[in-house]
Amino acid sequence: MTSRSEQTTSYIIPSRPEVLIKITEEIKAEDPNTNGICTAIKNDVALFSSIISSVNSAYYGFDQPISSIEHAVSLLGLKRTFNIVRLAALKNSLSDVGPMERFWDTATEVARICAALSTQFTNIDSDKAYTLGMLHDIGIPLLMRAKSDYKEFLRTMNGLSLTAIHDAEVECYGVSHYQLSAELARKWNMSETTAEAIGRQPFYRETFKEPADENEEMRLSLCLLLLARDISDAYRHFWRLPEPKDPLIELRTALDFLGISDFDYADLKEDIVSTLSLQQ
Repeated sequence: MTSRSEQTTSYIIPSRPEVLIKITEEIKAEDPNTNGICTAIKNDVALFSSIISSVNSAYYGFDQPISSIEHAVSLLGLKRTFNIVRLAALKNSLSDVGPMERFWDTATEVARICAALSTQFTNIDSDKAYTLGMLHDIGIPLLMRAKSDYKEFLRTMNGLSLTAIHDAEVECYGVSHYQLSAELARKWNMSETTAEAIGRQPFYRETFKEPADENEEMRLSLCLLLLARDISDAYRHFWRLPEPKDPLIELRTALDFLGISDFDYADLKEDIVSTLSLQQ
């Protein structure tokens, strides 16, 4: 049987850029040098532009435009700034794949929903939940980069479940985009909980059958992903990855795990979709 690492070795997972490694080391220092972090960001034009664009989005809701990294750090703090830096660096590292606006729009929506759900139903840090959502399908551009026919292949997956998509990708390419997504999360030093939840998306039924006292944070993270994907799909059809036709049946185990009734979830979905519309 082919191991996970053997399956993914033929696909190039981008390495963290030097500027991100430098910032990571500084963040972990006992007394981080904020000026040094800001200087490192400003010396990378693409990264600087991506971060300024991110912090000025409607999601953060600042009254006045932010034009400097120093200002952004003072408002957001080092931890949240670092999360933005890491995601911006990752997005830039995949820019050679080609136009991916719809993909990143969907990833951002899922990320925002994950963050919102995390504060209501879990004790998972909202920034961690946001990162979880951003990376949940990050293996898609990796497969697009490696296989010229993959975009067309995704069109044939219309209407299939997460498990069926995983199985079809493994049969055709030897690896699924869920596996690649998890491997990238690990390579970019995301938490193992985040990586595992991403990788287990096609196997959520089996995951929720495990003993209740094992991997609770991972399963909570998986719940966030499943619900966020469903809510995002209600707002805008997933880019080449539609959900099954009967989402409440598919989501039953996740809703039970979080203690949410069908009625409450319907109201929650409506509220979040309305919020997403206002953020456009």
